[in-house]
Amino acid sequence: MQKRRRPVIRKGNVVVFPGTLERLHRAGREAMEKDLHEVAIDHFEAILDINPDEISVLDLLAISLYEMKDFERAKEYALLAMQKQSGDYIEILELYLSISIQLQQYEEVELTIQGLLEKDMIPSENLQKFQYLRELNGRLTDRYIEETDFQEPSVTLDDFLKMSPNEQQEFLLSLQNQQLGPYISLLIEIVQHEDSIPIVKTYALLLLQKSGSKESVTITKYHYETEAIPSRLVSIEMDPFVNEVQFLVKSRFEKDPTASELAVNLILKYSVLLYPFHWSPYTAEEVADAYISYTKQLLYGKELDETALLQFIRTVDEEMDS
Repeated sequence: MQKRRRPVIRKGNVVVFPGTLERLHRAGREAMEKDLHEVAIDHFEAILDINPDEISVLDLLAISLYEMKDFERAKEYALLAMQKQSGDYIEILELYLSISIQLQQYEEVELTIQGLLEKDMIPSENLQKFQYLRELNGRLTDRYIEETDFQEPSVTLDDFLKMSPNEQQEFLLSLQNQQLGPYISLLIEIVQHEDSIPIVKTYALLLLQKSGSKESVTITKYHYETEAIPSRLVSIEMDPFVNEVQFLVKSRFEKDPTASELAVNLILKYSVLLYPFHWSPYTAEEVADAYISYTKQLLYGKELDETALLQFIRTVDEEMDS
């Protein structure tokens, strides 16, 4: 019996080998199971790049984008998933409404659920979930109306800049448990102001990230500069580059817990002060080696070759202690 040949898929002039789509799909699902949603998104987008008609990943993309808080794109793929019947319709509809709540599109959510209930389109076993979503949406709508009635905060940028660095940090820390809506404009001004010190910019930026701000900001610290959307920034504790540097240092200081703890704290201090920047253009191995040398010098007085990276690390470390 002649073996059946699998069709050859082409992307432009590039031949996609048999099994590529299946491998990407499997790798994407495995990444989702491990909560590595950014990796999963890369795999699913690669599938669509090869075959735009591959609808089986639309619902998976919507879920991973939701987990990454990229709500606008998540909503686009959730809508496509429902239209193309990718995945369980009711589950994707629930996700679509949850995304709309995150986007503060409360009126759309209320009208959609009301219409579904009037047309008896929600299965009885799912009614409780949708009623909960409707109640949550109603509570958030009331809170949103209250927040929009707030006046602008009494602290202006000029007032803030007149504070001492410690007072500025205390003020920003005091906002952690408050509604941040009225302070968004002030926080953006603080992040972008050339006279704001790096640690103050970090605190303001983390508050913007917490608020889910989607307004692009220009961030400058030392010789680094970038534009970023706060809600899309990776948090310090989840930063893969920082975690890799700390892992390399811990492995080298495995038999010296004192040195290991000091080095890890030094790395954390740097990552907080320079957030969201790293030690560019150095690799994780180069950065780890620099911290190992610097730690040995601090603890044991060992001489080291002064490099540009070490000089900068020392500058940052001393600034945090001043």
